[in-house]
Amino acid sequence: MFKVFISSNQTEFAEYRQLIKEEFENDFFLKSFFKAFLFENSPSSGLSPENTYFEEVRNSDIYIGLIGSDYGNIKESGLSATEEEYDEFHASNEHSFFYIKNVDKRDAESERFILKIQPDNKYTFFNDEKELIDEIKKSLVKFIEMGQKENDNFDKKLILNSSIDDVDSEAYELFFDLLKDDDSYNKLKDMGDKSYPLERIGAGEVANGTFHLNNAGALFFALDVNKFLSHEIKMVRFKGITKFEAIDRIDLHASLLKCIDEFEKFFKRHTNSGFYIDGFTRVNVDEYPIKAVREGFINALAHRNYERTSSFIEFYIFDDRIEIISPGKLKYPLTIEDIKKDEGIAHRNERICEIFYKTNYMEHIGRGISQMTDEMLKFGLKEPQFSEGSDSFKVVFKANDEHLSHDGERKNIVNLKDLGLNQRQIDIVTEITNNNSSMTYDDHLRMFGKSKPTAERDFSKLVKLNLIKRNKVNKHVYFTASDE
Repeated sequence: MFKVFISSNQTEFAEYRQLIKEEFENDFFLKSFFKAFLFENSPSSGLSPENTYFEEVRNSDIYIGLIGSDYGNIKESGLSATEEEYDEFHASNEHSFFYIKNVDKRDAESERFILKIQPDNKYTFFNDEKELIDEIKKSLVKFIEMGQKENDNFDKKLILNSSIDDVDSEAYELFFDLLKDDDSYNKLKDMGDKSYPLERIGAGEVANGTFHLNNAGALFFALDVNKFLSHEIKMVRFKGITKFEAIDRIDLHASLLKCIDEFEKFFKRHTNSGFYIDGFTRVNVDEYPIKAVREGFINALAHRNYERTSSFIEFYIFDDRIEIISPGKLKYPLTIEDIKKDEGIAHRNERICEIFYKTNYMEHIGRGISQMTDEMLKFGLKEPQFSEGSDSFKVVFKANDEHLSHDGERKNIVNLKDLGLNQRQIDIVTEITNNNSSMTYDDHLRMFGKSKPTAERDFSKLVKLNLIKRNKVNKHVYFTASDE
């Protein structure tokens, strides 16, 4: 659904505004694609009127402006509410349509406003209500036909009301921490001015002496992403296999790399880690391979349709499965069979994918589906299931009866959480055992940023539980997988 913001002198166009709203609600074409917003019909939000309509206009896909004979009340800014709303919308979106009523006399401010909007906007004249509705429908039909709902340049589009002051230093540092080791962008990190590195990364550019983020850059680096884009992720752990009861719920609005960090915490908190005891052999096992599920989550971030302003990414954990649902179907003409074969890959958000590819999170552009499948099969689980809804893409990871149960009573399986381990200690066991590697006190410090006494307590507890063993060569102490 595309959100349409209707703007005008409310007094002069009171009847017209309600008529437009009714048409959007009753006309089959309009209600199939568009949802209209009228300020006078909005529920009370506790915000001031100015903040309310600015918030709504920023989150709209299309602006419809009506101009008649009366410009309207002039506010402290020196502009009417209609012109303020237009300026706010036009700073980051070009889909404005104006309808100018033929009148005998028009005030000077209205004439000035018409001259202002003419160079950059589509506009038409009308005489009565019927003509207005017909012209609005023509404009919106053309909007759909011209493929604006699949704008290939969306993530490259500059946000003209953004600046370097909107960049989140933590997100900026996190990006460089996650760069591939051999990435040439590493040397840009310590530059005092962030504008040049961000421009090189593809997150924005300098125009008329001022740095502006583009939409991709806002998603990765903005301090407040929702100041510029509608961006939300709902993560829920449900009890059982239905959506009847939620155990835990988080709504995320942070920049993309921060969201991945929150995803991993949520995933680890609500899935089990354990190991099989089989004679003298212990095999560590998790419910799901995190690499597969993380890939599914990143795919949702990278490929969702961000122009669906009223939609959000859904990440749901059930007892028997994980579901990830993202707004927007596959980009035409791709099919599910194509993406399973890594064929005909076409990205909705090329710039977002390019920025992701610079990090360790995305190894090969276009191979996310096959990587998810490979990880699940390697783990002894079924292939992920992919499907499309009316305007969404869904991936489902199914659990396996042979893996961990949620009641913790399955024979010959020990749930690491039942042993009283915290997530850091579980990560230590998993790293050492799954990768057949060793770990030192210095490794602990690098991985977790904790003190040596904390490392000593962690290792001591794991050794006592026979999950790892302590080794010493000369004065060098290190820990490896237990033989027992």
